[in-house]
Amino acid sequence: MIDSQWFIAGLLIALLVALAVFQLRPLLAFAATGAALFVFGLVEQEVYLKGFANNSLITLMLLIVCSLAVERTYYVKHLGKALFNGSPLLNYVRLLVVASVTSGFANNTAVVATLMGCIKSHFAHQASRYLLPLSYASILGGTLTLVGTSTNLIVSGFAEEYGLRSLSMFTTTPIAIVVLFVCLVCLLIGIKLLPISNQAGQEHSNQYFLEAKVTSSSLAGKSIVDAGLRELGNLYLTEIVRGDAVIAVVSPDEVLQKGDSLLFSGDVKALSTIEQVNGLDVVGLTTEESSHSNNTCEVVLLPDSVCVGKSIKQVKFRSLFNASVLGVRRGDHQISGGLGNIKLRAGDMLLLTVGNDFKDRHNLKRNFVLLNPELLISEQQELPKRQSQWVLTGFAAVIGLSACNVLPLIKGLLLLLGALVLSGVLSVQYVRRRIPFEIIIVVGSALALANAMQTSGLAQSISSGLLAMTQGYGVYGAFIGVFLVTLLLTELITNNAAAAIIFPIAMTTAQQFGVDTMPFIMAVAFGASASFLSPFGYQTNLMVYSAGNYTMKDYFKLGLPVSVVYSITVILMIPVVYPF
Repeated sequence: MIDSQWFIAGLLIALLVALAVFQLRPLLAFAATGAALFVFGLVEQEVYLKGFANNSLITLMLLIVCSLAVERTYYVKHLGKALFNGSPLLNYVRLLVVASVTSGFANNTAVVATLMGCIKSHFAHQASRYLLPLSYASILGGTLTLVGTSTNLIVSGFAEEYGLRSLSMFTTTPIAIVVLFVCLVCLLIGIKLLPISNQAGQEHSNQYFLEAKVTSSSLAGKSIVDAGLRELGNLYLTEIVRGDAVIAVVSPDEVLQKGDSLLFSGDVKALSTIEQVNGLDVVGLTTEESSHSNNTCEVVLLPDSVCVGKSIKQVKFRSLFNASVLGVRRGDHQISGGLGNIKLRAGDMLLLTVGNDFKDRHNLKRNFVLLNPELLISEQQELPKRQSQWVLTGFAAVIGLSACNVLPLIKGLLLLLGALVLSGVLSVQYVRRRIPFEIIIVVGSALALANAMQTSGLAQSISSGLLAMTQGYGVYGAFIGVFLVTLLLTELITNNAAAAIIFPIAMTTAQQFGVDTMPFIMAVAFGASASFLSPFGYQTNLMVYSAGNYTMKDYFKLGLPVSVVYSITVILMIPVVYPF
């Protein structure tokens, strides 16, 4: 059996590099780390397998599945109409309050996905003023309860593994209420820091990356000017792909050849101008389709989409989704190369031309956020009012009984899931497709890593280093150090990964001081929910990245004040509510 802190430290460093530098999917990174620990004998088989059957992890799975029914209720589907019927300021306040409170009891990814489409349809030219605050409000609201975010449930699971009492429904609430209020005020003040899509200097904010092929010999032999490709309104010819060569700076006198791929950047509304050029075919459109038809829609790629990391050619959109990709948008990044060769990333916004049965495909919700609410998807058809009422009542009853310690949450969710399936609200096939296996693998493997760090003494060594760095500041200094390190890792990798890595260090630090572990548990929970500075630390931030046409600067301008206010409030409030 290998008993080496250095070996585990090497695995930990490799994990961090894979996540932060190479942006490897957490599923692969954690699965490889957990498997290595097991294969090399650093964790016992019983410990390794037990992590995948953790009580809090199973509760999280049940919660996510039951939330699928809540998302389909009449009231959730019509939430946007009720929100956006007042003055701009009132709309903004309603959005922040509703998004944050709802995220305290429902999956915040689903909350953001539901409201994104409403924002895009109501405020197409001002979406950038609403989408990022929506993401931040959902993150803040997630800290309100145990079920508000997967991080809280995962931290609760870690506490159980260490023989501590699991978190209750409202363990985080006294702190979170104060944090939420202060940060929402900060968001209200900071709204003007975000751009408006239709303001001066933002005229290209709706740019898609589009491709068209020269298919006619009548167009070949003409220069760019003679072909009329210099005057396309808000479309700009950025590159020509000719065989294996890429012409990145296109001269007006460049002569076209048959088979050339012309790459454009610009407003998708001007796509019809390409269609009108004889001998030029838009990639993704068949002869029966048109960009003016009702068969086009915009979607955002979710982090666990099967498309992420693959090129458009590799994905085979037509067979998977009965759709073709017309254009790609990635925040403010200029994309280069042929459309079919682009490696898709989470958060990419795609313009699709779709077939008649696109809305009937069962794999859409797992892969996309649909930004065209008028396109109803069969598996997402809203429930009638009567059925919606009992679904919401049942969900609220389960949460309430758990909060009052009458019925354990896991039992209540299991009963609710059974009722949802038996009543036909959810089908067995749909439930099976929507189980988030990635979270199961990540959390189970993370528990194995935490055990190895603890038993090998690595957690104690890192904790000792942290104590040395905060020497002279006592337990409060160490507590702040744990929070800040968790926050930093959350921005660099992901929230759940950060919590998994820091939790054993936090526990060891508390034990070395001989103080209550709860303040340190709260430091990890709140630190792992503090993702405001980039699109990549939290999936809702990534979801709004391209849809709001944000730059990294936008995240920093609004996110830094929120992050500072959040951190100061958390650091002050935790010791007040849970003294050392």
